[in-house]
Amino acid sequence: MNRHTLQGACQALIASSMLLATASPAATTPVATGLADCPSFDVLRKQEADKIAARQLKPLTTEPTKPELRKELLAMMERDQSARTKASASAKAHGGKPEQALILAIFQADQDNVSRMAEIVEARQFPDAQQVGRDGLRAAWLVAAHADRDPELQAKLLALLEPQAKKGDIVPQDFALLSDRVKVSQGLPQLYGSQFRASGGISHPQPIEKPEGLEARRAEQGLLTMRDYGCLLQQFHGIPVDLTPHAQVIR
Repeated sequence: MNRHTLQGACQALIASSMLLATASPAATTPVATGLADCPSFDVLRKQEADKIAARQLKPLTTEPTKPELRKELLAMMERDQSARTKASASAKAHGGKPEQALILAIFQADQDNVSRMAEIVEARQFPDAQQVGRDGLRAAWLVAAHADRDPELQAKLLALLEPQAKKGDIVPQDFALLSDRVKVSQGLPQLYGSQFRASGGISHPQPIEKPEGLEARRAEQGLLTMRDYGCLLQQFHGIPVDLTPHAQVIR
């Protein structure tokens, strides 16, 4: 597994659930209730990384036409990931509780990134892959994934990214995760089951539209099965998972 594939897997996991953005992997922590007989965290993470690698997009052969904007977007992604990596390391070193200053650093990074992205959208300068490369476009997706505190902007970004996903310039896993986040923020059932919320000490998926077709939709987008995904979240966040969806969307 190369560095970019692993980074993509970690970003997908961080962006996937609305539980605890700063939680660190807790694969060795026993879970009293929740899903049983789960594969190990490392096995599940590799499975997810392999699925992402199978859909990995190759860089475009042409040079980006807006290299300065690409550079800015990649810096935004680095700010996002650096803040979360430091908080995760702190959580691992302090029994699952990161230092308060590092949690605030995540909030600040998100606020700065979302504020700048709002300016880009307002100026009608949201780019495509030819302008900033597919890596720059993925950086824009990551900012959108962490724009939960501005649901109106997040919905606009989803709409802007949708035609680029259809062209194959965004991996389907990423678009599926952002789609679920926007639906939940709007009080609607999600399509792919990526968004969970804890209630009464156990985590459940948010309501799911047409649940009988869930596994087929997840497979089409290159996502883990719902059970494996639940096992991954359970070990990543250290919170028991029950795959029975909430009765209503919790926002």
